[in-house]
Amino acid sequence: MFKSKTGKGASWLALAAAFGAGGVATQAQAQETPQAPDENEVVVTGSLIRGTPEDAALPVDVFTAVDLERIGSPTVNELIKSLGVSSGIDGETNQFTSNGLEGLSNVNLRGLGPSRTLVLFNGRRMVQAPYVIGETAQSFVDTNLIPPSAIGRIEVLKDGAAATYGSDAIAGVVNFITKRGFEGFEVGGDFSFIDGSDGDYTANVAWGWTTDTVELFLAGGLQHRSELSTRERDWAIRPFAENPQGGYSSISNPGRFLALPSFTSFNDPGCVPLGGTLPTGGTCQFQYGKFDNLVEEENRFQLFGSLNVELTPTLNFFAETLYGYTDIPEWKTSPSYPPQSLTSQFVPATHPGLINMIAQNPSLAPLGVNGALFIGRTFGEGGLAPNGTAQQGSRNYNAFRFATGFNGEIGENISWDFGVTYMEDVGERKTNDTYIVRLNQALLGFGGPNCTGVVAGAGGCQYYNPFSNAIPRGAFGGAANPQYVPALANSASLVDWLTDPSYTEATTRLTTVDLVFSGQSGFELPGGTIGWAVGAQARFDAYELDPNDVADLTIFPCQQPGQTVCANRTGPLAFLAGTLPADLSRDVNAFFGELSVPIFETLDVQLAVRYEDYGGKVGSTVDPKIAVKWQALPVLALRGSAQTTFRGPTLNQLTGRFTSLQFVAPTSAFKAIDTFGNPDLAPESAFTYNFGVLLDAGGFQASVDYWSYDFEDPVTVEPFDAILANVLGTACSNALASRVVFSSGCSGANVQRVNVNIINGPKIKTTGVDASADYTLEDVFGGELTFGGGATYLEKYEVGALRISGIQIAAAQDLVGFLNRGTGYRSMPQLKGEIFSNFNIGDHNLRFVSRYTDSYVDQRATIVGVGKTIDSVWTHDLHYVWDMPWGSQFSASVTNLLDEDPAFARLDLNYDPYTGNPIGRVFKVGFSHKFGG
Repeated sequence: MFKSKTGKGASWLALAAAFGAGGVATQAQAQETPQAPDENEVVVTGSLIRGTPEDAALPVDVFTAVDLERIGSPTVNELIKSLGVSSGIDGETNQFTSNGLEGLSNVNLRGLGPSRTLVLFNGRRMVQAPYVIGETAQSFVDTNLIPPSAIGRIEVLKDGAAATYGSDAIAGVVNFITKRGFEGFEVGGDFSFIDGSDGDYTANVAWGWTTDTVELFLAGGLQHRSELSTRERDWAIRPFAENPQGGYSSISNPGRFLALPSFTSFNDPGCVPLGGTLPTGGTCQFQYGKFDNLVEEENRFQLFGSLNVELTPTLNFFAETLYGYTDIPEWKTSPSYPPQSLTSQFVPATHPGLINMIAQNPSLAPLGVNGALFIGRTFGEGGLAPNGTAQQGSRNYNAFRFATGFNGEIGENISWDFGVTYMEDVGERKTNDTYIVRLNQALLGFGGPNCTGVVAGAGGCQYYNPFSNAIPRGAFGGAANPQYVPALANSASLVDWLTDPSYTEATTRLTTVDLVFSGQSGFELPGGTIGWAVGAQARFDAYELDPNDVADLTIFPCQQPGQTVCANRTGPLAFLAGTLPADLSRDVNAFFGELSVPIFETLDVQLAVRYEDYGGKVGSTVDPKIAVKWQALPVLALRGSAQTTFRGPTLNQLTGRFTSLQFVAPTSAFKAIDTFGNPDLAPESAFTYNFGVLLDAGGFQASVDYWSYDFEDPVTVEPFDAILANVLGTACSNALASRVVFSSGCSGANVQRVNVNIINGPKIKTTGVDASADYTLEDVFGGELTFGGGATYLEKYEVGALRISGIQIAAAQDLVGFLNRGTGYRSMPQLKGEIFSNFNIGDHNLRFVSRYTDSYVDQRATIVGVGKTIDSVWTHDLHYVWDMPWGSQFSASVTNLLDEDPAFARLDLNYDPYTGNPIGRVFKVGFSHKFGG
């Protein structure tokens, strides 16, 4: 069923694939990929009719295993990033934009959002990852689960396919197809040298055994990524004057204090000596970014096995299993988060840290009259006491998938396929935070796990000391703090008592039952026989969210233990809001049909329709599609398609609550953004069409495709910047005022948190053009030289006006060419492209690739000067592969050959992770050897 069809059509599509991935030339290479015995059994992604030619009306790009070798054997994440048609993926995002998704990766065709690209594995669905993307609330399949050594080819359908596959296939489909007919044992691996890192490595094994009736295949993969600290890249940590948004917070430690009752502000004198920044006339700024990593340590393991048995000449059995594990054992972040409520952080005049601080700094005497308010976080420049380290959390994922079924033939003209697939993905996230009530108690001298007395600082009770005299030195070296007093330091037992992990375990499950019949109708047209396919699918979806007690709002809704009624039900922690447990499930049923109508030899039409029923509030839909290809001339073909699409909200968009730290423009500061699931979400729908021109003239091939997507009710997240600006602009007098939590009066300075919902947003209209071309020269210095390129031009991405509670909070706008920070959308450079050249001679292949990303603008009104425009970037890669004797292969690559820094952006780590790569130049060497076969 999963065999690769070669020949002229396959060659053209393989070349088309080359442009999207920096020019993977595959004319001859496709034949080297292990194939099943009967090429007539091929099922091309985008069609369910067996025998559909790969050069039909569907724009499918094919990447073989050999293609991947020739571009340096990239990981799945690296390959997806390199596709010109894919943008804004999460495989490299840092923690300030990934919102806890470290270790995961996805596909985002045409930048329409990862949830609008359907990912298949051997033509069947995979379960969504257990957590949604923070700023867009989109769900996706984790592509890091797939072992590279198992991949026989990857097919990328750059066209909507909801009529064939149902929900999620709006922007297109990526189908990972495993190897067939593999014999022998193969082992390989590679190592990447990265400046400032211990390097990354992979190891892969594959084993296959075949007889006339049995195929058994096993493959495994191991990948390790070493952490890369922000301190290893000079561009990632910049002075406050260059980028105030670049990882600086005025809620610091050393912090500032408000003397009571005058509320006169005083900065802790340890601010600058311990590593902070003190702008003239301003408040101490804490650089939290230096505690973070650009890349977290990741350990990943995958295992795949498949069994195919020919029971009779017309009946086959298959079974396959997939296991994937990802672990981030030490997710590093700021030593503590900024508390969103500061008015209760009272330091009494009798506090020993305050008394000593005044003794060493008499100018602070007003703080000791009636005590002071501490405007700061528990741990900062000195690191997490007592060891001066970053705060550490963890992330890990376990996924298991099993598929089995039968397929065969009925007579000469009908094939059938029946399969059952079960998959689950379990994610765990642990992040530490400070208890609000315990901190306030400890400031008064009644802190610690053994506090049983009634006298502050006695009877096992401890003071939490917020002053710099508790800090021996800055976390990253430097001179010792001359005002440090060891007796006033915060103890390990106190720190442990003050903090606890907010922990959630989320599980997604998917069971899919598929039955498809296909065949030839016997009805002949001038172009051939009409082909057909009909089928049904049942999906059983489940989602569970299990928080620990601290994060469970049904157990701990308020700051005070045992309190159940409070104004803001955010839980007991200073920054991270709690969530609600969930246990949801639903059934989705579908029926579909397809026709392949070869009207003439030069004119082929494909028709498809699908009925899909979600039940409940989501309802049902009927979505048709038509695709046409006309071979107008021997060298010129035209293709086009039109369809409607439909996507129901995922279960983890319907419930739950999660918190992210975001720079909120109306406050010029970072604030907690709480995002809520919405049980009343409606499905999103779209009308899409595509028109393309294909040219194949000897050694020259080219294609141009114009595409358009028109969305209704797209699922998105309300823009927090626009909500807050509207609330402040009306003096907190409108219906949206309840979305903002203030410490006191209605002003930007008093904002603590902003609540936003996952909603059906305004209409979206986006259009663009894909173009590619290449030319091959034979017998150049005894070898073959191919050069070419490709580009994607985003013409427009128009979003309609947004109204919430009857109030317009955002005008209609075109997001192309903008960063789109705080809007609920991702950065959208107008042009992305690449050029390449490839030289193959005998057993040697050399490839050079240059990639370009256009400049774009940070449209936030608060951003002026340097960084307003995020510059364009060129990067260059060089790959060499030597097919050595005796079944061995050696490869060497240099990516980012000139060690280009990512373009500067006024974000936390000074670059845009959706378009920029923070790693720099990478040297990679690999070796593999195959025994037998």
